[in-house]
Amino acid sequence: MSFEGKKALVTGASQGIGRVIAKTLAAEGAEVIVNCAHSPAKAQAVADEIIAAGGKASVYVCDVSDEAAVKQMFAKLSPIHYLVNNARVDPYFRKPEMSNGDWFSLVMDINLKGAYLCSMSFFEQAKLLAGSCIVNISSVRAFTPAEMHMIAYNVSKLGMHGLTRAFAANGAPYQIRANTVCPGMVMTENLAKRLTPEQAAAEASKIALGRPAESEEIAAAVVYALKNEYVTGDTLQVNGGMYYAP
Repeated sequence: MSFEGKKALVTGASQGIGRVIAKTLAAEGAEVIVNCAHSPAKAQAVADEIIAAGGKASVYVCDVSDEAAVKQMFAKLSPIHYLVNNARVDPYFRKPEMSNGDWFSLVMDINLKGAYLCSMSFFEQAKLLAGSCIVNISSVRAFTPAEMHMIAYNVSKLGMHGLTRAFAANGAPYQIRANTVCPGMVMTENLAKRLTPEQAAAEASKIALGRPAESEEIAAAVVYALKNEYVTGDTLQVNGGMYYAP
């Protein structure tokens, strides 16, 4: 299946896994909308990379937790054939002054509510398109017990699976598919800043394959979930064995 003539929206695509997903989909022939909420310069740099490589890309700044802004985004950009719900709050960037309640609300608003709002708007216009698809970026954290500081994040990522199943079931009559991609440890820019080489090696030693993933390996799973027209409501685990490791 070719992505030529198809438009893909990748939320939270100004850096990290989202950036690589956007570049990969563009390389496959899709016209990509690089979404961000707070980093338009970074998002434009991603779009510029795509264009320089011969692809099609543009930037759309939108806070996915803002319902009115999300509706406006889809009204302006439709038709969108593929939606990748990747936007999230980094669980390690919590401000010390935030209360537990404020932190939980922020994480849910971006990670889960944002994916829900985007999927709802996507669904309405995708009913008129053949072969549309949603991919929700969850995490191996959805299946592992959370440390105290990770509870909100883990819960938000587990909720992504509920979204996938709901949109897969309700979308089937319209040939709209939905799948989840679950990364494990991925060596992104933020992870490289947060962990020393020694800490990164210690974390990697817990993974069956002995290393973190590259963002390109996660993007490849997204491409598979979008291209295989007989896969829906499913979860693709891309974690090097973290899911079954003790």
